[in-house]
Amino acid sequence: MLTEHELFKSGDSAKIWQKYCGFLDLTIEEFMEIQEQLLIEQIDLVYKSELARRFMPEKPTSIKEFRTSVPLTRFEDYADYLNVHDESVLADKPYCWSHTSGRGGSFKWVPYMERTVEQYSNDSMAMMILTCADNKGQVKINWGFKSLQNLPPAPYLSGVMAKIISPLIGVQPIPPIEKYGDYDFQTRTQIGFQMALSTNLDIIGSMTSVLIKIGEQISKSSQSTRLDKKMLNPRLLFRFMKAYIKSRKEGRPILPKDLWSVKGIFCYGTDTSIYKDKLTYYWG
Repeated sequence: MLTEHELFKSGDSAKIWQKYCGFLDLTIEEFMEIQEQLLIEQIDLVYKSELARRFMPEKPTSIKEFRTSVPLTRFEDYADYLNVHDESVLADKPYCWSHTSGRGGSFKWVPYMERTVEQYSNDSMAMMILTCADNKGQVKINWGFKSLQNLPPAPYLSGVMAKIISPLIGVQPIPPIEKYGDYDFQTRTQIGFQMALSTNLDIIGSMTSVLIKIGEQISKSSQSTRLDKKMLNPRLLFRFMKAYIKSRKEGRPILPKDLWSVKGIFCYGTDTSIYKDKLTYYWG
């Protein structure tokens, strides 16, 4: 049964850090020992499945034996079963299914077990904490923090996991997943940034290229003298006036970092390192 993170709700920073980020103190040897133990557990779990026995006729009794007796495989070796969601060949009933981007010409469907989702939940919590931390042991986010989630919708993995994990780690997603979770990526991104102008943000999660594009659009539009009707909203007007004053003092256009003072931003995409300087310029 998936449960909420009660420890995170308690606000005990020391215990929260130890639970979710304590792995940073492990030595290489300790880390590898844990990984080997987990692999043995996975072998015990999956060996009973029809799909695993296609590649493991005999159950390996050690990591060395696993490496020498079990061949490397590709998704194509499992595609006939996974792409039709054949759960009868799996070791356990999946908690959910998701698929890849389909860049290779077709989607690749993958089953995720409850234990995997729980681990992803822990990993997501660690990522949020580390995104916002300035130093070791610091936890700057609280239960109920607001996150602008510029993520592809379900059944992409990011969308599936966001929908499941957000309530577990106390996220208030912008835009709300229950209302906008099924919207297409572009529409939901536009709605999210519009909604974010009316509230405070703690964290932004986004494709790097989208953040760069939003930064360019805000910078360009801020140089216009026209007043959008949406700006007549007092809350928006106050936010833009503060941003305008700050940008004028520094002799530049309004940038996203003038509109939002976020605790952390996590980006994804192979172009992230290329746009590092631009990300800093636009978002701080």
